Amino acid sequence: MNWQIIFHRLHWVLGGISIVLILPTSYSLLEDVNSAPAYLLPSAFCLILSFLLKRFHHGLGIFRLREGIIFLILGYLITISICAIPIWLIADVSLYEALFESTSGLTTSGATIFEDVESLAAHLQFWRAFIQSIGGLTIILLFLYIPPIMGVAGLQLSRQESLRIQSPGTQFGKQIWGIPQIIFKIFFLYVSLHILSSFWMVLGGLDLHDAICHSLGIWATAGFSNYNDGWAAFGTPFLEWGAIFFMITAGTNILFVIRLQSQNWQNIHNESEWLWYLLFVSLLSVTCAVFLYFADNLLNFEESLRDGLFQTVSMITNTGIQFESYLNWPVGAQAILFLALFMGACTGSSASGMRMQQLVVMWKYLYSLSRRILQPMAIIPLRINGKTVGEEVFQAILGLFGVHLLVSLLGGFFLTILSDLDIFSAWQMVLVCLWNLGTGFGLSHNPALAATLPDVAKVLLMFLMLVGRLELFIVLLVCIPSFWKN
Repeated sequence: MNWQIIFHRLHWVLGGISIVLILPTSYSLLEDVNSAPAYLLPSAFCLILSFLLKRFHHGLGIFRLREGIIFLILGYLITISICAIPIWLIADVSLYEALFESTSGLTTSGATIFEDVESLAAHLQFWRAFIQSIGGLTIILLFLYIPPIMGVAGLQLSRQESLRIQSPGTQFGKQIWGIPQIIFKIFFLYVSLHILSSFWMVLGGLDLHDAICHSLGIWATAGFSNYNDGWAAFGTPFLEWGAIFFMITAGTNILFVIRLQSQNWQNIHNESEWLWYLLFVSLLSVTCAVFLYFADNLLNFEESLRDGLFQTVSMITNTGIQFESYLNWPVGAQAILFLALFMGACTGSSASGMRMQQLVVMWKYLYSLSRRILQPMAIIPLRINGKTVGEEVFQAILGLFGVHLLVSLLGGFFLTILSDLDIFSAWQMVLVCLWNLGTGFGLSHNPALAATLPDVAKVLLMFLMLVGRLELFIVLLVCIPSFWKN
């Protein structure tokens, strides 16, 4: 293990955190000068440590798969620890609670320990919303920059998608872009979408602070809101239709959005994952709207469709925001939402859990398997976006699904023992953290459920959130003794 090159590259992480902390520092200077040191001290610490680590590396080395995995894990742990310091110092919470809040933000889980979010200072609300945006952008860039690490876990199924932009000199339409240009394009698009959605929410009646906080949550596909009632505090169709559009876009592969800027729409039929994603969103939303319409005569169909579409998209994209208690909905509508939990957004988005392309591959493989029973001699290739996918991809996805199921069952068992939750609510809370869902069923419907749990249960949920964001296969690799051998 080349620790020198790992520590050397960590100086970029620390330097980035130091720069990022300038934003909440500036905000706190405008609102509460006494809170500024809570951001300035960790910023200065990161800057000094970044300078020291930059001088740590004295020779050349190879940044291999093992170094990449350790760098990824250490980068997340360091960022979580630093981002928790302002929360710990300002919000008057325990260190465990601050670390839980920071972990939830950076993994875009949406869970919180604050039962009264509105009582927090405005600059701290902004910081809590901003760190989840950092987590969302980070996972998108990892999809581009470290495909071998993420691909082995099945997180990024379409390796062709990664390879299309991984090597320098990749052609997008009539342009040839390298890795730096694509990273800049992603960053520019990410910031532009934040500005667009914030402007839309301001037009809908929100002040700039609320608009920015909710925009950061939507594009990171995270469910944190600076209102205790979430989107129910607004209840404006204009805002809800805008949030629906932004959530659907946030669940789309960002590389696909970039390609649309340089290619014509005639090739859109080759984006099978995005088309399946829209199909599932449409079917589940319309079905949910039908249940709502016929169960409550007070709703017209437009309102039923808007409600069903809003909550279904929120579930599929793992955003987890809610505008009313869907536990009061008809049983049929709740069943649709429960099914949406196990769907997924597109590969290359900031969403977590199972991805739509993984589900499509599983469906196509099972379909080809049934055809082979009827035609044993037939050769039926498995194709995604017009390219053949090997059977080992299906095996990796099936293994990933099995590991997720095992971890969720074990996590629910241990959380039931460590807390007073019933087994269903504990299992749902584990899924909320493992798949970074933001909300679930049972008691986990409340995003602030973690505030009532003991510290040891919070540590378990923090571990599950981090494992779910890093991918389970990566954690399993670290647990193998041969991984640490030269």
